[in-house]
Amino acid sequence: MIGETKVHDVCIVGAGPAGSTAAWYLAGAGRNVLLLEKAAFPRDKLCGDAICANAQKHLRRMGVLEQILDRNQGLWISSGGFVSPGGRRCIGDATSLTKGALVIAIERIILDEYVARAAQAAGAHLLEHSPVSSVEFSKTDRQWTVNCGPQTHQTHRARVLVLADGAQSALARSLGLVRTAPDAICSRGAVRAPAADFPEQGVMYYPEHLLPGYIALLRHVDGLLHCSTYILPGGRAVPGDLRRLHHQLLREDPLVSRAVGPGAEILKMQGAWLRLGGVRPSYFDHLLLVGDAAGQIDPLTGEGIQYAMDAAELAAQTLDEALAANDFSARFLRRYEDRWMRAFGRDFYWSQKIADMQTRHPWLLEAGAALIERQGLPFLAHYGEIMTGLRPKSDFLKPSMAWPTLREVVFQAVNRWRQAKSAQPAEASR
Repeated sequence: MIGETKVHDVCIVGAGPAGSTAAWYLAGAGRNVLLLEKAAFPRDKLCGDAICANAQKHLRRMGVLEQILDRNQGLWISSGGFVSPGGRRCIGDATSLTKGALVIAIERIILDEYVARAAQAAGAHLLEHSPVSSVEFSKTDRQWTVNCGPQTHQTHRARVLVLADGAQSALARSLGLVRTAPDAICSRGAVRAPAADFPEQGVMYYPEHLLPGYIALLRHVDGLLHCSTYILPGGRAVPGDLRRLHHQLLREDPLVSRAVGPGAEILKMQGAWLRLGGVRPSYFDHLLLVGDAAGQIDPLTGEGIQYAMDAAELAAQTLDEALAANDFSARFLRRYEDRWMRAFGRDFYWSQKIADMQTRHPWLLEAGAALIERQGLPFLAHYGEIMTGLRPKSDFLKPSMAWPTLREVVFQAVNRWRQAKSAQPAEASR
């Protein structure tokens, strides 16, 4: 292998949103950071392509969001919502109440390159076509040797290693840091559907047999609908059902097929694994896990980009402090996990609880949808802010949300009881 004598402060494996964002913050702090990407940009990444408000914050700081908007490569999702298992449509434009759109649709083949180039412009050393084949830590030198191949056959050295190489994270598993397989899966496929058939811009559908998962339709600037089916653990659907369900829902589900219209052309779909809820520990001597590699994906929504970028900023902050203190021990780096747990990790606990409840009791979704129908845009706006991570999931437990929801649950239960009771005499008369 070609040797490299320079020792970087930090080597980051994976130039997706997590790795590139960490590199941008570290380079901005004046740190010597190496960013390795196995492919070459532009390269695609399977994802729902919905970029939520907290991720937009980082993109604005980098100047990336402005570039994307100037080049008309993103579409603000202003009209959207969800459809309950029973078909209640909670859809509207609440941007006047949320101070703008909560989501923008940007294809990952576009987004990832912008963020990586921003990191490069900030001073990070970006190497493409650099798949990492192995890593070794020297206890004597207190540094990592990172071996790349087969194209480059280069070695790199760094004091700290950040693994941001996705949900599968072959490196984390080879080092014994992650011992479980990813526990969820999602699809992405385009649908050519006339705007007249789907006038909204982003809608989530909750077929009962897919809970706690869902299928989402998201309009893009090219006019295509991007369809993502999420199979999350705990329900009847399993990962092996992904391809069948993706096509079946688009063609046969009465609500989804009606949304895309009878003339919709269903294009190729692909699937990607997800690791949900956070991997702990995510810190070790001279090493951090960030983004999908750390399972920083919401168990209720399958959203990961904003959490990856938030975690990346916290990782960069922690590593900057560690470099200043010349302390890369797990004990010191633990503050990274403490920070992301406070920021969003505890919220994942509530996400999982809500997902479990919705799976066992789908009528909770019906009650919530009926409540939104009754209360209108203010309640839909609050719901949207919670679901996109702008507010914590624990907001569902606050009196302003919990009491109206509980009243609606009771109201719906009484209605079901009355309908069942009124049906009994008719059946008896037969």
